[in-house]
Amino acid sequence: MRNFYYSLASGSSGNCSLIALGGQYILVDLGVSVRKLKSVLKGLSLTIDDLAAVLLTHEHIDHIKGLATFVKHHDTPIFASCGTAEAILCKYPDARDRLRPFYSGASFAVGPVTVQSFATPHDAADSVGYIFEADGVKLGYATDLGFVPNPVREALTGCGTVVLESNHDRYMLETGPYPYPLKQRVAGPRGHLSNADCAVLAASLVKNGAQRLILAHLSEKNNTPGAARLETEAALLAEQLHCELVVAPRDEMTEPIALGNKGAFSCCPSA
Repeated sequence: MRNFYYSLASGSSGNCSLIALGGQYILVDLGVSVRKLKSVLKGLSLTIDDLAAVLLTHEHIDHIKGLATFVKHHDTPIFASCGTAEAILCKYPDARDRLRPFYSGASFAVGPVTVQSFATPHDAADSVGYIFEADGVKLGYATDLGFVPNPVREALTGCGTVVLESNHDRYMLETGPYPYPLKQRVAGPRGHLSNADCAVLAASLVKNGAQRLILAHLSEKNNTPGAARLETEAALLAEQLHCELVVAPRDEMTEPIALGNKGAFSCCPSA
């Protein structure tokens, strides 16, 4: 399988994804221990030395949990927006020689892979999402966003595959165990995307050519895979839209997801 997406972890306790594209292996976020990273890569017949780059979305601990150990033992370049890089250096000065800062909205290359960054509305220093393009594949990655501003929608439009946050069910959040200030933060414009808002964006993306949606960053306390899937399925079916729909598990996926922009897909059955 030449081009694929593989989620090592997705959720409030950790986030880390592997993208194989254009002959490059790119890690998005490092919210797992280096031990787990090595173990999962071994299962894919890879090692850390095979990674061309690590790209960070922002500096929250569930996205950089393994960073301190990683930079001590590996020289893989780590790309981060300028604000994220500055926030990381305050915590982990040893990362300085590994970091490759860029301005939010900038594009850069990882080998033959073109990477376009875009700003996301989240309560972090300078959070971003990414578009990856090579071999006729265009993949969008957008998690940790409190709402969907037009520039985010425009950046993701036209991607064949989109990894998209579906963090919480609004009712579960309102009635759940979180203290009120945390509920406000999660539901706020710099928090996390609800299932309902994800579903609206999902329908728009499929209308514009998305063939595969991967719902990610589900809350352990305020969501379930079934609730996230059903909300997006309902939005797609209401407009007679079809795509491949996958919910990223909290732990690693059982199999990589092949990437390609050709072929017809149908919605997966509800969980």
